[in-house]
Amino acid sequence: MEEEIFYKEEMRCGWKVDQKTKRVWAVQLEMLDEVERICKKHGLKYFADSGTLIGAVRHQGYIPWDDDIDLVMLREDYEAFIRIAPGELRKPLALQTPYAEKNYLRAHAQIRNSQTTGCSKEDRKAGYNCGIFIDIFPLDAMPEGKLASRLWAYSVQTLWTILYTWYRFDYYDNATVFGRLLHQLGNLLHIPMERSFAVYERLCRCFNGKNTSRVCDTVFIRQLEKNTWNRQWFEKMVYLPFENRMIPAPAGYDGRLRQEYGDYMKPAQAPTMHGTLLLDPDIPYEEYRRRGWKKKEQGCRESSSAL
Repeated sequence: MEEEIFYKEEMRCGWKVDQKTKRVWAVQLEMLDEVERICKKHGLKYFADSGTLIGAVRHQGYIPWDDDIDLVMLREDYEAFIRIAPGELRKPLALQTPYAEKNYLRAHAQIRNSQTTGCSKEDRKAGYNCGIFIDIFPLDAMPEGKLASRLWAYSVQTLWTILYTWYRFDYYDNATVFGRLLHQLGNLLHIPMERSFAVYERLCRCFNGKNTSRVCDTVFIRQLEKNTWNRQWFEKMVYLPFENRMIPAPAGYDGRLRQEYGDYMKPAQAPTMHGTLLLDPDIPYEEYRRRGWKKKEQGCRESSSAL
């Protein structure tokens, strides 16, 4: 629980951060504290990443216009965490993976607060837990050599496209003929989603445990060069201030951030991976679902983030 002063409206870098935003942040910070507790208890490493890492370095907290927390773990720590977390997380928090929740299809894990609302249109269509969330991404070892890494990346990207078309075809606004054929094939084979996802993950981690010099955020493998980083950058942790706490960052955070963002110390508009979110820290998503996702003005905000 944050102190009362945390929730006061303020100006940060010329941007007004209102009380509703602060309440959303407080929900996410509670989840961050749970990740810290679980990882310390079980000897696991995790790191702030993306906008959260930029925020820690540049603002000592959230980027003022940001709406989420992003974390990464090396695959071995990530897999240990998703095994342990369901039995460790305190209610109303819950872990989401394709193995833990029906119809959840993302290549990374999320932690949700079931007593809140934080969701995209895709979340609402899928019908799973739609509480406010934080993201946890796995980092996988990459093969050495430019050709080998590109072939592996192409295989990972292609398999994900096939899986997403099989199980999420009805989400597409402009479906192609090829997409329709893939979806029909998926219906014909009728393979459970979690089984198909396990095949995808095996491909992602096939170089883990080998002496490779680079790691990749496979969720964003379409942008391979930006999301390929030296393993050495993640060998050690350093703690940076983030709001009213310290958060772990990779010791090589400068190289990691410059690889993807260039001059990350200069604020710049950038699209969020979430799109527009319905965020409400005060009303459970189940109530919104009962009302057909109609919004109330009180406590609710539409949000999309930038860097």
